Amino acid sequence: MSSTQYLIEKFNDMKTLPHVAIRVAQMVKSESATMQEFEEIIRLDPVLVTRLLRLVNSPYFGLINQVSSISKAIVFIGMKHLRNLVAVEGLRKLYRDNGKVSEGIFSRKHLWIHSATVAVLAQMIARRIFGEDGEDVFLAAIMHDIGLIIEDQLVGQDLRQVFSEYLTNNQAQPITAFEDAIIQTNHAKVGSLLAADWHLPDEVIEAIRFHHNSDRKFPIPSVVGILQLAEFMACKMKYGVVRGRCDPLPAYLIEHLKSNMTDYKVLLKGLPAEMAKASELYDSDQENE
Repeated sequence: MSSTQYLIEKFNDMKTLPHVAIRVAQMVKSESATMQEFEEIIRLDPVLVTRLLRLVNSPYFGLINQVSSISKAIVFIGMKHLRNLVAVEGLRKLYRDNGKVSEGIFSRKHLWIHSATVAVLAQMIARRIFGEDGEDVFLAAIMHDIGLIIEDQLVGQDLRQVFSEYLTNNQAQPITAFEDAIIQTNHAKVGSLLAADWHLPDEVIEAIRFHHNSDRKFPIPSVVGILQLAEFMACKMKYGVVRGRCDPLPAYLIEHLKSNMTDYKVLLKGLPAEMAKASELYDSDQENE
């Protein structure tokens, strides 16, 4: 058994993955589930119901009339947005700090802030630069580093060594190279396998798998290309996974960024407002937690 498969199976054995999130992702992908089936599965999680109603009645949607039913809320936010909300809610608990990794180098709380920033940036890029809805790229972005959580939980000591060597090594190698050397796998491989187990869209799985890859050239736009742009920009704004280190952007995306620099500067100016607007989706300071 590969190191990647071993970590996934051990993680699944711990029953840490949210059943509701997995089921909703499967239902959205199948495209055959009824509204009643969605409502029945959502009702199993009272905290999720609260967040769903809070979200649909928040400034994020700007509705005039209050929505109080689950079915109406699902209609307003859409199936893919519902899938993302459920994924965020399910992942949130996994990102709580457990003290295994030094706060000065890496923490789960910091990783959650990084993931939220990348997700909002990625959706902004999809919508404002490429005119797409950005729901799949948001999901890929919020999940792109889930493999680090699995490694932290199962091989935390090795992960500490990875971060230490990554920080002190001056070569322009991605963090995945250090993971491969020390853990015999990396968070991109682990995360993409988990995403496949969740039955997420192929584009999301591909983006998680290759978000640190600088050798392959992906179409512009593509989920993986947008994710790489968003992660690079977040890192340059001091929201990287490891403080003080940013993996280089692939050459073809550097050219794209240079050619559209004016648009991206405008986009970045709108980031604080977009983060505030979307806070109902990713904030972790909920009274229910």
